[in-house]
Amino acid sequence: MKKLLSLVLLCCVMQGVAYSQVSTPVSNGSFEQWTSHSGYNVSMMGMNLPVYEAYSTPTGWDYLAYPVNESFSIYGSTINVNTTLPLVKISQETGSVPDGSKAVKLETFMLSDIVSGLVYVMASSQLDPMLTSMVFPSILSTGAVNIDSLMPLVTTVLANTDSLMSMLTPLATRDLNDFISGGLALDGLVPSNLTGSYKYHSGGSADNGGVVMLGTRYNTAANRREVVGGGFNIELTDASDYTPFSVEYQSLHELDSSFAEQAPDSLIVLIISSANDNRMQGSYLCVDNLTLWGDTATAAAEDNCVRVLYLEVATITYDAFPEMELHWTSNTQPDHWELEYGPQGFVHGNGTTVSLTETRFGIYELESQGLLQPNTWYDFYVRSVCDDDTYGEWDSVHYRTFCEMVSNAAVNGDNVAVNADGLLEGYRITWSEGTATEQWMVSYGIAGTDSGNQEVVDEPQFDMPPLRPETQYEVWVYSLCDEDNYGEPQYLSFTTSTAGIADVEAVQMEVYPNPANGRCVVTLPDNAEAELNLYSSDGRLIKTIANACGATEVTLPSQGVFLLQATTEAGTATRKIINR
Repeated sequence: MKKLLSLVLLCCVMQGVAYSQVSTPVSNGSFEQWTSHSGYNVSMMGMNLPVYEAYSTPTGWDYLAYPVNESFSIYGSTINVNTTLPLVKISQETGSVPDGSKAVKLETFMLSDIVSGLVYVMASSQLDPMLTSMVFPSILSTGAVNIDSLMPLVTTVLANTDSLMSMLTPLATRDLNDFISGGLALDGLVPSNLTGSYKYHSGGSADNGGVVMLGTRYNTAANRREVVGGGFNIELTDASDYTPFSVEYQSLHELDSSFAEQAPDSLIVLIISSANDNRMQGSYLCVDNLTLWGDTATAAAEDNCVRVLYLEVATITYDAFPEMELHWTSNTQPDHWELEYGPQGFVHGNGTTVSLTETRFGIYELESQGLLQPNTWYDFYVRSVCDDDTYGEWDSVHYRTFCEMVSNAAVNGDNVAVNADGLLEGYRITWSEGTATEQWMVSYGIAGTDSGNQEVVDEPQFDMPPLRPETQYEVWVYSLCDEDNYGEPQYLSFTTSTAGIADVEAVQMEVYPNPANGRCVVTLPDNAEAELNLYSSDGRLIKTIANACGATEVTLPSQGVFLLQATTEAGTATRKIINR
């Protein structure tokens, strides 16, 4: 069991084009999507003790686990631990990932790393010593694996890492279905090599990682699944930066002509987090961008139609908003191009196809028509189509759609009031709450300026800060799915009113003439002494007249709207002045 736990099992679906080498990204081979799993608790003397915490694994991938059914006594009380303990220590790796998505990080660990300290201390003396004393690497799988039955395969792999022949030969007559279930069809593709990027850190010296690829075929006469070829690379040594790796595939017939030439119908890829017996805690292997290359097994006429080049998702500006498009180039001008798209991992022929005459395609058009689900990864494939009915090779890109766009954005100004600075308070922006969105970003500013402001809120409403009267404002509301994905904005604009600049009647103040022509006179009842403050319409203080008494002349600096505020012992008064 010890050596068994040094593997990560991957099974992948591939397909291809006759006599044309194609690349097929492994489904979720860049680990963009993750699924949360619950932890496990035990009860003792009325207490609920966590055995292990909640954790996440890449979506669509299974984890290998160890069944635990143990009973032990502590201070006369019996605790039952009956669970399937996940043998995983997996996290996302986002720094310097080659394709800009997320890599998987598989880290070696002790059982105590995932079991709560209290439960571990109580149980360690009575649990299987193999579980409490050894270092475990992390294990993921796209198929189900029988841990105990997988032991012979693992022993063979690690004992024969210097020879592909000595590793494959004993497996050629074994029934792989005894310990691996879930190997997926290659659909006629003969693998030539598997590529990807890795970053490795060993907890000790000479602690390597490795990748093993097994091609399998079902033997109908013997009623079993057998190995017919494979390859390995066990030289994944310490690398602080992401480093490309490649695993070359060879058939058993190439290694020993006594074996029949057989094309595999399924592929199993094993990623070894540590290739040594003395694995050190803290070793980790990061893997990203897994891609299989190969040829189809059946012959076909040579295809001379040129392939597309530099396929990418690009950002364009359309009506002042950024939109997403597919762009590519071509060395020659074919008759047209064919595009096929579908959810990530879809099989060719099951997607939606589009015929194009330009080297661009607007993904935003699909999103605006509701043809793509929000916050979802899609695969887009493009190939050239020539006028002699030949086709170029497919090229592909991944793309995640925007978070869902908000709707029904509106401004509410029913409770607007003027503050002490003569600005308007009480404008509120509201919108409809979308699905699976818990945060929104509001961007706002005066229309026609670059002075935008941004705020993130946790509910579908936003109270605007104090605003200038009689001023047009623009607002954009975005939904946020995570730090890397936000929705298309919903735009609205509004002009603040003068209704909020109501005269404050605590003090009876008169201003004349109003509208004014450069000057006006301010009078207060009973010759009350006051401090006069003149503000611009945006709340900027222009001048102060202290100890004003009786009729006081105020000079206005320019044409426009101003606010005059008088403060006396009795209170304050505010008047709007229009200067012509």
